[in-house]
Amino acid sequence: MTNQEDISHYMGLAKDTLLATCAKVRKNLQDLFPEIVILLLVLRKKNFTQMAKYGKHNEHTYRSAFRKGIDWCVYNTKLIRELFDTENDLLAVAIDQSYIRKAGKKTYGIGNYWSGCAQAVKHGCEITLLAIVNATQKDAMAFRAIQTPGKADGRKMSLTDFYIKQVKKYSKRMQRITHNMVGDAAFSTKHFTDSMVELGFTFVSRLRKDTAVRYLYAGKKTGKRGRPKTFDGYIDFESPDLDRMQKIDSLSGDDGEYYTIVANVKCLKRNVRLVVWYPEGLDRVKSGGFRLYYSTDKDMSGEDTMAIYHARFQEEYLFRDGKQFTGLQDCQARSKKKLHFAYNAAFAAINTAKVAMARDDKYKGMSLASYSMLMHNMFIYRRIIEVSGIKLDKKKNNP
Repeated sequence: MTNQEDISHYMGLAKDTLLATCAKVRKNLQDLFPEIVILLLVLRKKNFTQMAKYGKHNEHTYRSAFRKGIDWCVYNTKLIRELFDTENDLLAVAIDQSYIRKAGKKTYGIGNYWSGCAQAVKHGCEITLLAIVNATQKDAMAFRAIQTPGKADGRKMSLTDFYIKQVKKYSKRMQRITHNMVGDAAFSTKHFTDSMVELGFTFVSRLRKDTAVRYLYAGKKTGKRGRPKTFDGYIDFESPDLDRMQKIDSLSGDDGEYYTIVANVKCLKRNVRLVVWYPEGLDRVKSGGFRLYYSTDKDMSGEDTMAIYHARFQEEYLFRDGKQFTGLQDCQARSKKKLHFAYNAAFAAINTAKVAMARDDKYKGMSLASYSMLMHNMFIYRRIIEVSGIKLDKKKNNP
């Protein structure tokens, strides 16, 4: 396959996936959508003006296309099932938010949100990304991006309730892929954990160090009147009872020691599978400290609990790639529909690129940065040839 054919292959993959997932797609969108995702991948500045400059349509056409509706969940699911082994790989739905740099006063969702990079609250927008993370392959694919509405847009519920509402909205579709859900420590509240369990998910997250955790009582019943004894004291993680905790030998090594136990988390009012990580070992807990992780499935192994939580960080690469290579922060639109299209199209371009690279052996192991640069060079080369009117297949004059 030549490099010029690679561009056609990428656009063909986007079109075929769109047609296979959407029941009714207008003819103009069938041709325009593949062009949009390739432009998002190859252009350095992703806005409507640049699309009109390098694309085949005018600026108004691209602006109008961003008002169209596409079932992004179905589109991404088809790509996820091709790249991941959904039957054998250890998968989980990862939820996380990302700050989007945006100015103005009339933009939908504008407000003050936490920026992890700046470690401060900043003026802009925020999106919630539901992604499928693969603990086996150590990769992630975007499933659905949702913009957080600002208070000026009529949002009356808390942010936590809004996140739960979005998970509930897409829970049935996500559970066709996996029933595991993972989130960072910000989601380790009773309200969020209970909501995920009620929806049918096994939730994995991290607890604060000062969380009160209790041993479960495993002794004999006394036979006396009253409520049977349930708990057997609080766990001192600097000096735990190793007769009750089990060391995870497969994980313990140079990066520390791991122990697991089924215990009760007081703030969650729930018995969980708990994993304790000592980065410098239990003998040096005073200097090295510890971390607490949990799974609502008490039968889940400690290895799977940690594998799922560590896979959560793969979602951060989707945010990074979206902002650096597919224009996640570059959209000039202000309306809800156009911003919704722009955010999801940026992640769809990443998903399409991952599948396109997986299909061709010469691209396996290549980073999205290298792939984007290669496609950029080939796209500009092809665009110059098209505009100049040169026909590369023209036969030379025979003497």
